[in-house]
Formats: sequence, C-alpha cells, structure tokens
Amino acid sequence: MKIDVILDAGLPAQQVEELGLLADRYGINTLWGSCFASRRDPLLTMAGLARLTTRVRLGILPVSPYEVHPLRIADSLLTFNEFSKGRGTILIGGLGHSTMRVTGLQPIRRLDAVRDCVSILKGISPDAPLNYTGEQYQLTDYCPEWATATPPLIYVGATGPNMLRMSATLADGVMMSDVPLSRMEEVTGYIDQGLKDAGRNRQDFRINNFFAWHIKENREEALAEARQGLIWRGLLQEWHISTFLDEAECALVEANRPAFLNAFLQRSDRIEGVPESIVDRLVEHLTFAGDTATLDTAIGHLQDFAAAGLDEVALKVHENPAEAISMIGERLVPALS
Repeated sequence: MKIDVILDAGLPAQQVEELGLLADRYGINTLWGSCFASRRDPLLTMAGLARLTTRVRLGILPVSPYEVHPLRIADSLLTFNEFSKGRGTILIGGLGHSTMRVTGLQPIRRLDAVRDCVSILKGISPDAPLNYTGEQYQLTDYCPEWATATPPLIYVGATGPNMLRMSATLADGVMMSDVPLSRMEEVTGYIDQGLKDAGRNRQDFRINNFFAWHIKENREEALAEARQGLIWRGLLQEWHISTFLDEAECALVEANRPAFLNAFLQRSDRIEGVPESIVDRLVEHLTFAGDTATLDTAIGHLQDFAAAGLDEVALKVHENPAEAISMIGERLVPALS
C-alpha cells in the first residue's frame, strides 16, 4: 500500500516546501495540497516544491468544474505538471459543502460535470487537437504542444455508487472519503463493475481512501483533535456509521449533528448530547487516533484495508504536520510498502 499525506489548507509556501522535502525524504507517495475558500492557493504554494523535490508526487484537491472551467483546470494542471517533471496529480470533485456555502453555487448533474472534466483532462495530447462536446462542457481545438511531460494523474473524489462506477471507466484513480473497512467490499464492487464495463484492468486503476490521522506522542491531545473533527468524517452520514452503530444510535448522531459542528467551531472535544461510548466508536472506526503505542494497530488496520482492495491511503494531518509526516514515514511507509 502506498501512503499519501494531505496538508491543511492555506499553509504558507515556506512551510509547504519544508513539509514537502520531508515527505520526499521519507518516501511518501503523494503530498496533497488542499483547496478551500479564503486560503492560499495550493498550486502557487506548491510551485517551488515542484522544483525542490525529485520523487514525491504533488497533488491538488478537490477541484471542481463548477468553480473553474475545465479549460483553466487543464492549463494550470499541465503547467504545474511541467514544473514537477510529470509528478502532477489532481482530484476532481463535484463541489464541496464548504464551497457551496461560500459561493452559493448549486451543482446540477454532478456526475455529468465530473465526467466531462475528467474526459477533457484525460483526452489532452500535445500531438493532436482535442475536440470534446459533453453534457455540460466542451472544448474545441485544444492542443498544448508544450505539454510533453509524463501526463498528470487524474483522480475522482467519489464515495457513492454512480460516481465510483464512472471514475473507474475514465480516471487514473479514485479517492473515497472516510470509508470504513466494513464498507470496502461494497465500494470495490461498484469500482469493479465500472472497470468491467470499460474493458479496463484492475491493475490500471488506483483505489485511495481519505482518512484522518490523529496519532501523536500525547494520547489525550490526539483524541481531543480527533473528536473535534468528527463532523467531517463522511459528514457522519448513516451509510458511513451504520455498520458499527445500531439504528437508534445512528438516529441520535443525526439528531445531534449541530453539536458535532459546534465542537469543531469551538475547538472542543465535548459533543453535547452524545454518549461517550458512541463518540469513542466514531473515532475508532472513522479515524486513526491515539498515541504511538497504537501505531501497530493502525498498521494492522491498513493491512486489512490492503487485503480488501485498497491500493493507497491519503492521511490528512492536522496540528504539528512535520511530526506526523516523520511518524508516518518512519513507521508506516516501511511496514506497508
């Protein structure tokens, strides 16, 4: 299994460069910069890193065709890919809740929009013009003759069945979000169906899973951080939690969703109205959290994910990212590569 690291959105370029050099040294597969409103643009903050590193792939996520036309996505991605000598990577998504809240955009027919965007990005060649007419987007006579580096990798952000099947027909890989081990057979089934429909081999497609990383030297600090961010773990949707919580417990989580959001906004580890036993199980199944004594358990859990079909895991680091990358590089990368 390959190990990716996702950085917090908006880190300054100097810090990104320091963390990227650390990831490059430790054999991290891909370092991802996060795109969010009111934060520094990761394409710009990672541009210098593209020239400083030699091995680690450099990715941007999530990017939506509802925010930026595929033409501009292509121009930026191909330029960044040139900087990094063919190590560029991007994740195309349908439009995140945070961006919808800020912009007021309402994505219509997400599947069509993402399919068009990925089709355009995968169809580009420096040798012949691309003429594409899709359901929502089109491109005529697009031919970047200068884009001769190894093509960038195109991932789709997907967890639902239709987007998973579609991603398997077109993209280089998929990154799911917070999918627990108990759901892996279901999601790989959708992916396998898409690959079969497209006549593609499983070996040609990368399956990745976003997971929050909260393992630190200090156990209390780690668990508090994990609890604060629970609202974003699959947005606590029933599909994500119903294999380890019963029906009544799932209903309780749904009814108290504002309490989870409030904990995040207040940087509190207390979830009002939700029993500790439920919070503990959410942390256990939807994050990697604890102190260094739990590293062997985390490695074993990732080995189980690999056996279930996961090729890559993207670990989202939070406070003290250099410490997290060092721990991941020293313990996880050797154990799982």
